[in-house]
Amino acid sequence: MIAFMTIIYVAVVVVVFKVLKVKPRPWPIALCATAGVLMLGTIVVLWTISAPVSGRCVVTRYVVQIVPWVKGQVTSIPAQPNVPLKEGDVLYEIDPTPYQYTVRQMDAQLQAAKSNVIQLEAGVRVADANIAQAEADTAAKKAAMDVAVAIEKENPQAIAKLKLVDAEQQYAASQATLAQANASQEQTIAALAAAKDAVVATEAQLDNARFDLQQCTMRAPADGFITDWQIRPGTFVVPMPMAAAGTFIDTAEMAIVASFPAQMLVHVRAGQEVEIAFKSNPGQLFRGKVVDILEASGEGQFAPGGKLPSAATVGSAGYQAIKITLEDPAVADQLAMGTAGTVAVYTDWGKPFAAISKVAVRMQKWLYYLPLPSK
Repeated sequence: MIAFMTIIYVAVVVVVFKVLKVKPRPWPIALCATAGVLMLGTIVVLWTISAPVSGRCVVTRYVVQIVPWVKGQVTSIPAQPNVPLKEGDVLYEIDPTPYQYTVRQMDAQLQAAKSNVIQLEAGVRVADANIAQAEADTAAKKAAMDVAVAIEKENPQAIAKLKLVDAEQQYAASQATLAQANASQEQTIAALAAAKDAVVATEAQLDNARFDLQQCTMRAPADGFITDWQIRPGTFVVPMPMAAAGTFIDTAEMAIVASFPAQMLVHVRAGQEVEIAFKSNPGQLFRGKVVDILEASGEGQFAPGGKLPSAATVGSAGYQAIKITLEDPAVADQLAMGTAGTVAVYTDWGKPFAAISKVAVRMQKWLYYLPLPSK
């Protein structure tokens, strides 16, 4: 379109100065130059906001720092760098011996705690039997005392005073025995509850020990490949984020990110079509859609600290990024992380100007055959 308008502009200039014989004075020349600038400038502005094109496009993937959950000495590293892995494949192994000892120790403690519960349950049954016996004895003593009291009331001479006092004392002693049996039962029940809680706590400790033992085998968190190993057999690893054993590239999900001057994204929305030419695939054109416009960038982030940011360092180049996905997942999986390219976004506004971007991105895909730096 720009070439077409340029041809029209040149034709108009030729007609004005050659056909109409307008003398090339300053005012006609200035008027023609201004008209040309306005015409072409308007086309460029409308083009850049209706179908923006950017050479700042890159293929991205999630990166996971491989940090162990437990500390120990590395015994083997089955995963080779840059070799595709499936989720769950073994990356490396840590010496499990100390954690096996802990599992055996906690298992023994659990068995002891369960035996204690069994013993206390038997104690509760003994306490129940003691209470039943004490209640029966108390009932018998009370009955004997009641008989003695009744006889003493009807015929004071029929029973000795000492025998009555003895019956009352025996009844009081049986009540004390019953109270003691009840207290012993409560004590045993409380000990049983504590023992059951100890079993639960020990089971949790055993589960934790088993979990630590499982973590001695580090596995791939997703489909991908490992790169930048920082360990060798014999290396002592620790669970610290700053001491990662290696870097894992997640190939299960891929996204393309492209940045544009913010004013070029006025009409860009999620779901709009895009065309991309990658440097790694010259001569090929890929189609996709806009997933989202990223609402945050690192240029707007200030690290918390005791020092205020300097006003001289505040600023931004004015770029904003969009996230893109390709239509063909198989093609997306073949693109290497970090692959650069040129992308054109076709908005729903000013569609006639999209032809310029279509030509531009198709020219760029062929220019990638040349060993020239791209914009």
